[in-house]
Amino acid sequence: MAKYQYSALKNNNQIITGEIEAANPREAREKIRKLGFVPTKVYTEAAVIEQVSTDNEKLYGVTSVSSSRKISRLSLQEKIMFTSELEVLLSSGIPIIEALQTIELNSPKWKLKEVCRTLRNSILHGMTFAQALTSLYEKVFGPVYIGLVKTGEDAGELDATLQRILVLLRKQDRIKGKIISASIYPAILILIMFGVLILFSKVVFPAFIGIMTFNGADLPFMASILVGICSFVEHFWWFILLGIGALCGALTSLFKNPKFKSMWDDFILNVPVLSDFIRYINLSNFMTVLHISYDAGLPIMSGLELSNKTVGNYTIKKQIYNAVNIVRSGKSLTEAFQRTGAIPGALMTMIATGEKSGSLGKMFHDAAEVIDKKVDMTLDALTRLFEPAIIILLGGVVLFVAIAFYQLYVGMLGSLL
Repeated sequence: MAKYQYSALKNNNQIITGEIEAANPREAREKIRKLGFVPTKVYTEAAVIEQVSTDNEKLYGVTSVSSSRKISRLSLQEKIMFTSELEVLLSSGIPIIEALQTIELNSPKWKLKEVCRTLRNSILHGMTFAQALTSLYEKVFGPVYIGLVKTGEDAGELDATLQRILVLLRKQDRIKGKIISASIYPAILILIMFGVLILFSKVVFPAFIGIMTFNGADLPFMASILVGICSFVEHFWWFILLGIGALCGALTSLFKNPKFKSMWDDFILNVPVLSDFIRYINLSNFMTVLHISYDAGLPIMSGLELSNKTVGNYTIKKQIYNAVNIVRSGKSLTEAFQRTGAIPGALMTMIATGEKSGSLGKMFHDAAEVIDKKVDMTLDALTRLFEPAIIILLGGVVLFVAIAFYQLYVGMLGSLL
């Protein structure tokens, strides 16, 4: 039996050291686990810690290819995958170090492998999970995700909090999918419109134009406009792409300007139908995070401040910020929302009932579900309005092409007489 020195993780956040007798390092690790600790380093007095760490990396098959890659962004699906797998492992009683290592070894995504590796190393050096996320991936996961994780860690229910975060992420994914689905039909119509233009300008019109040119006749006005547009697109498509890129860059810069963004957000809330969608899509995330943070035990003031970070519209964000200040001055949540107009009147009754009955958490949950239904309704209404508008636009283009074709046909007949 040899004596092994070890470093281990106690309660997932405290590094301890000690000595244990075992026949080999494997047996030493098993004995350390039976003590309720997670072994991080096991070595004899003559061994070098760095060498053991290197051997462990080779043993577990973790490559260093991804270590040189910096993660600046995770897609929504990658966040869902990471959170879901981590929640399942933690719910099964697996310590967070081993859970991160399991995801690292089995994930098909190199980004998730790298995230788990760096988070695991930071936790082994004494950080909590929330501190590691803040230090390494604050911009990747965002303040709301990290704030909820910290709340769950402090309350000792990280697995339950991750399950709540999954509700938020999946809701965002569902809304994103609905918006994409609603955009497919208009996109198809626009493609058909461009297809009709290309067909007539490349196949139909050249045959007529050739006859008219041969007979010395002039092109009709609308036909010449259409041919000129198609010719310009064919020869200067790169200029159009540059123009679109410049326009996108200019709009991006404008929306980064707080003054312009504030003016735009205020304007968009005055547009019928669209204003309802913008308001409810912002309040959907706000109310969901408020419900999650309240259930996790976060004080209502902290929950309101954290939830307000999910709001993207400046006008709504300012209303909620004013409501937070009113609550801070000692007023009720219902009164604060009523005075600022941050929450639609239909939901105020639910929140007021929750405050009076002491079931505010349940009312937050019910309010979030009501808002989700409102989001679906306003999205359907926008789709019903948008589709006829696209059809009218397509009909206008077809009418333009038909008139141009008619003028060209009459002109050709005139040139033959």
